[in-house]
Amino acid sequence: MFQNIDEAVEWVMARHFPSQGFSAFESVMASLGNPQDSFRSVHVAGTNGKGSTCCYLRDLLHTRYQKVGLFTSPHLAAHQDRIRINDAWIPDETFLRLLNTHLACIEAHALNMFEIDMLLSAFWYQEERVDIAVYETGLGGRLDPTSVLHHPDLCIITTIGFDHMALLGNTLAEIAKEKAGIIMPHSEVLAGYLKPEAEAVIAAETERKDGVLHCLQPYEDLGRQKFRFEETEYSLKALPEYQKANASLALKAAKLLGIDIHSRSAIRAVHDSFWPGRFEAVHQHPLVILDGAHNTEGMLALTESMKVLPHPCIAVFSALKDKQGPKMEAMLKKACDEVIVTQFENQRADTAEHLADPEAEIVADWKEAVRKGMENAGDRGCLVICGSLYLISLVRKLFVPD
Repeated sequence: MFQNIDEAVEWVMARHFPSQGFSAFESVMASLGNPQDSFRSVHVAGTNGKGSTCCYLRDLLHTRYQKVGLFTSPHLAAHQDRIRINDAWIPDETFLRLLNTHLACIEAHALNMFEIDMLLSAFWYQEERVDIAVYETGLGGRLDPTSVLHHPDLCIITTIGFDHMALLGNTLAEIAKEKAGIIMPHSEVLAGYLKPEAEAVIAAETERKDGVLHCLQPYEDLGRQKFRFEETEYSLKALPEYQKANASLALKAAKLLGIDIHSRSAIRAVHDSFWPGRFEAVHQHPLVILDGAHNTEGMLALTESMKVLPHPCIAVFSALKDKQGPKMEAMLKKACDEVIVTQFENQRADTAEHLADPEAEIVADWKEAVRKGMENAGDRGCLVICGSLYLISLVRKLFVPD
């Protein structure tokens, strides 16, 4: 039994070993009464845009519902921020109580960190009687712990690109098949802006499960931070252009879930919605931007948004081993004046030497890399820190203290 939250969170976060298998975890949840099926839910998978889409959707759903659950990963400020109701994290005392209550079961079945988070979120949302909860998959879909959601009101596939290829496959069709694993029998399914080969897989899986597929119609771009979707004009507080696609997907999802997306409250919710670590400005003079671009598709979207940034534009970059790190570093090099490659402490993190090309500057200590990047940017330039949400979580603590 854990006596304090720090000890409990440290123990949970250390459980980074492989799962005993999805079927085993599904059996554990069934033995506990399937609390995750006691409330309405939305299940979101995809390569990019999951977190932002979930955030926009949470805020839109909150225009109608009092309690909206939100389950995302990885965390940015503290482990507990993965599990929220509205925008409030699971309280420390609740996390501690639920963990201790189910500790024997967790240890008996060797549940890992993500499975524990899923279990705790389900029991908390059940206790709080949330009106609906939005769940983001961690990796893939078919074997993700969040796929114990057996009756989601809506399944959303945001985008499909090349990510986690060692686990999910080497073609878009193979990766799409894994993402499509969140589709349950008779599901309502919403597909984002997918390439034809990926959309065909999602359509086939939806038909196989006797579901209904909804495809996202294009938004009309109205210039910087403005767009029109289904005849209504929206503006975004968020700076990056890629958020228009995520907001449009969330609007379509909200409409399918019965939200009046043309109301003043919905328009305001879209404008005010904020998801940390996505083109987030955390410092001025120089302008410091944090962005969780962690694969080639995300890096392409980031470099497009970087066109509006002042120069000199410096980047600090690091990535995980299972990403296309060197390719992302090369993309970043074309978009800014200087790239500083670094690394950070994480068993999944890549080394700076592997990520960097022969001409790149390496600063192994990420704090020193940030300091040097700010110095090189000067008062009038900008520093973009990107490549891994785990890195963003570390750096953000320097600029946005708890």
